[in-house]
Amino acid sequence: MLKHILAAIDFSPAWPQLAAQLARLPALGCQRVTLAYVIAEAYTRAPEVRHRAYYEEKLAGIATQLKQDTGLEVDWTVRVGPVARELVAAAAEQGAGALLAGSQGHGVIRELLLGSTVLDLARLADRPLLLAPINGEEAKPLDDICRPLLATDGSEAAAGAEAVFLRFLPQCAGGMVVSVGPWLECPGPGDSRACIEGHIQRLRERAGPPDAFAVELLEEGRPSAEIVRTAEARGADLIILGRRGHNRMTELLLGSTAEAVCRASHRLVLLVPAQSAHSGA
Repeated sequence: MLKHILAAIDFSPAWPQLAAQLARLPALGCQRVTLAYVIAEAYTRAPEVRHRAYYEEKLAGIATQLKQDTGLEVDWTVRVGPVARELVAAAAEQGAGALLAGSQGHGVIRELLLGSTVLDLARLADRPLLLAPINGEEAKPLDDICRPLLATDGSEAAAGAEAVFLRFLPQCAGGMVVSVGPWLECPGPGDSRACIEGHIQRLRERAGPPDAFAVELLEEGRPSAEIVRTAEARGADLIILGRRGHNRMTELLLGSTAEAVCRASHRLVLLVPAQSAHSGA
């Protein structure tokens, strides 16, 4: 899955950290990376051709090194315009199954190093968005990614994230599912606890082996805090979250659980649209 990822690139001092995250992508099943740099509209008054050639040369150098380090197929694209919109358009044109962007820990989820916002990118994206934690510190060696944690409330908004999680499990030693009550959106019979238990049992049946993932159900608590706590306790290296559609609810969701998880977890976070044709890409 996620065989082709479009990675949003900047050329800030934090780039080595993002490069280290790119080196982990083969563990996600990634085979091809498209590096994308967007020249923001504010800079288009300068000679575009000269700027494009400069950034293409820089991306070519990064691509060569990344290919040598990882064996990935790597290409690149330079675009001009609103950053988030151009990244989403580039992913569609290149046929990428997901986008990747850096998320600054001190700037929560709002700051994307490309001069746009992760919020805009998440709102516009019609495919999964992988957020990589970067804080400007020296890049450290990172392990392969193979301990996914799914956060679900059993709602339709989590369906895409659940599908992605299930596709990760066969290539990993095991996963983790965490769910925090009151599960008001769980669409099933009985009380909310029985509903979420039944929902997770169906996930087990879809996963195959009964021990494919561990489960932690919490009757109450702040979802973001419990997700981060569980990820740390279980050694998860990828947190998978669902998000709602292209409307105000996206801001509400990203303004609470997903934003707080991205800020506090210091782990890769994969945001998956509720309705995504790329959930299994």
